[in-house]
Amino acid sequence: MERTFHSKAKSDRIIEVFVSKEFCFDTLKSFDLYIDGKRKQTLTPISISESHSSRIYTLTTKEGKFIPGKRYELRTMHNYFIPIDISYLASTPEFEAQYRYDGQLGAIYTPKKTTFRVFSPFATRIILVLKRKGARQEECHLMKRDPEKGIFSVTIEGDLDESMYVYEAEIFSTIYKVVDPYAFSVDSNTRNGFVINPQRVKAIDTNNRLLPKINDITESIIYECSIRDMTSLTKEEGRGTYDLFYKEGLTSSNGEPIGIDYIQSLGVNYIQLMPVLDFQTVDDDNPKAGYNWGYDPMSYFALEGSYAKNPNDPYDRVLSFRKLVSKYHQRGIRITLDVVYNHLYSTKFNSLSILVPQYYFRHNPDGTLSNGSGCGNDIESRNFMARKLIIDSMVHLVDFYDIDGFRFDLMGILDVETINLAKEKTLRKKKDLIFYGEGWDLWTNLPFDQKASLYNSGKLEGVGFFNDRYRDVAKGKSSESEIYVRGYLLGDTNYIDGFKHVMLGSATTLAFAPMLSSYKQSVNYVECHDNFTLFDKLSLACSDETEIERLKRIKLLHIATLFACGIPFFYEGQEIGHSKKLCPNSYNAGDDINGFDYKLLSERKDLLRFFTDAVMLKKQFIALAKDYYSNLPSHITFENLPQGALKINYDLPEHKLYVIFNPTKSSVLYDFNDYTTLVFNDTGLIQDSNFYIRLGIINALSVNVFLQKKNTGRVLKEENA
Repeated sequence: MERTFHSKAKSDRIIEVFVSKEFCFDTLKSFDLYIDGKRKQTLTPISISESHSSRIYTLTTKEGKFIPGKRYELRTMHNYFIPIDISYLASTPEFEAQYRYDGQLGAIYTPKKTTFRVFSPFATRIILVLKRKGARQEECHLMKRDPEKGIFSVTIEGDLDESMYVYEAEIFSTIYKVVDPYAFSVDSNTRNGFVINPQRVKAIDTNNRLLPKINDITESIIYECSIRDMTSLTKEEGRGTYDLFYKEGLTSSNGEPIGIDYIQSLGVNYIQLMPVLDFQTVDDDNPKAGYNWGYDPMSYFALEGSYAKNPNDPYDRVLSFRKLVSKYHQRGIRITLDVVYNHLYSTKFNSLSILVPQYYFRHNPDGTLSNGSGCGNDIESRNFMARKLIIDSMVHLVDFYDIDGFRFDLMGILDVETINLAKEKTLRKKKDLIFYGEGWDLWTNLPFDQKASLYNSGKLEGVGFFNDRYRDVAKGKSSESEIYVRGYLLGDTNYIDGFKHVMLGSATTLAFAPMLSSYKQSVNYVECHDNFTLFDKLSLACSDETEIERLKRIKLLHIATLFACGIPFFYEGQEIGHSKKLCPNSYNAGDDINGFDYKLLSERKDLLRFFTDAVMLKKQFIALAKDYYSNLPSHITFENLPQGALKINYDLPEHKLYVIFNPTKSSVLYDFNDYTTLVFNDTGLIQDSNFYIRLGIINALSVNVFLQKKNTGRVLKEENA
């Protein structure tokens, strides 16, 4: 019908009508305006434009402002009724100021009754279509409209746990089947929502009390991974699911630990899960037929079904994920979630767009969608109900699953106030949450001073930012066009002063102006899911070197990331130099490219041991630093060594720690003028703590760590145990 004719209000007075010549070849002289089924006036076109296939009529009306929730139609001379789309109102300040609701939305369950509540100011009516558990027939319940707030609600008696439901909404005279955007669980491929009893979920102990205390955010060591990737290349039944991700006692064909056992062996204390909220483009019923990282969001409350054993069971994914969190907490590992609140996969077919067209998305002055995300749309986080959606989602994830933090995808699309309010409200639920995200200044239609970007880090206290400057200085650029550029640890020693700057957390004037207001906001990384892997970058940028030499550079980068001021961050497989076969953007490249390679793990056990020893060394360093650790940059000095090598001195309460980086092809000698102990070298931790030296030899492409007790120059064995 839309191809035949449709009509859209452009303002309070202007209406445009599209009529196909195939439907009506003659020019229409007038239209009758109907409001809620009653004729109001006859409208004569003030202009007519046409193409080969259609005519567009411009009409004016004097009926006053359009009112959301009323049914507006135009009757033609043939007695056809054309609905008028008045969604332009959603972009007006008056709409935003009036239509808002600060109460609970979704299916609000109790054992005796459930209240369903949905926000849809433009709808003229909404029917709840409900199918109780075990019932053969559906029930239809007309929902009551609140014209002041744009809310529809209905309360149904009885225990509706596991009941399936969907909304049938009439909007601009068209009936839509809409899944509740606040549904806590959905069926396969998100066709219906389920009523969930929160107490059944919360009955699973999340073992939060077993988590070791973290005194400072920079004690975090974050490991990014995907639910699917960590088991997708194994032969285990149920690979790629929530359940297998936390199943204990699994080993690869080479006897290597898999999943939770492997991740715990790394010594990290946080894992950042790539998106687990419901996303669009993987078939839940046949996940092996497709692959996607999950940055194509569909729902902000329901979990992804392709990771579930049974995506049609209302509790399968919900309980599995709660158990997952519980198991990792039991192992002393916290969970942060990668959340994609900056855009939706589809603006046309998503429930939010159907229920409140044009409201949830940011627009440019010309009315087009703002596209700073590069995905076709940006969420308008400043609108009250859009901001509420984001904050409600975050509160739900903490409340339902007891997660430990949030990583915001493309955080610069969102506004400062939303991030700060979300932080404030979720911290009321759990006081030790962490928050960090991608702080790029993106071309979204949002004033610069409102963007939650790193340039506004001073307005976002306690929020971390991915430090691209650290990545680019330590490793080199990551984009395809600059992949051959080398950073300091890849051999370009001209970056030595820049390397000092990023090792101080990019919050100090040294080589560069400060990028962040505090070093504690710096998330230091050289590899994440985006762009080439570190190994593939080295393969291209250091193609003149042997693989052994390139793996040595990976070791340098591991130590640098751990000992830089800020929060160290690693990506799955980085610890063993995994490759994605030179794929620069593997978001849909499949399991063969993205899956964790346990065979490679068997081949590079020395690299794995180096990484785990480096993590252990970092933890020992934190213990030695004591109170100094909370203000680490003030206890660091640098010393340039011959050929571009660098000595970093950490002045600790009772010790001095020296980290010497040599990214060159020649050995470097250093005379300490007193006895010191070599505690870490190319092989990892040195077990013999009585290895005293005065002259240190730092081999080519290596990093050595020395510890010296103040005053005596001696280090007791038990202090390094």
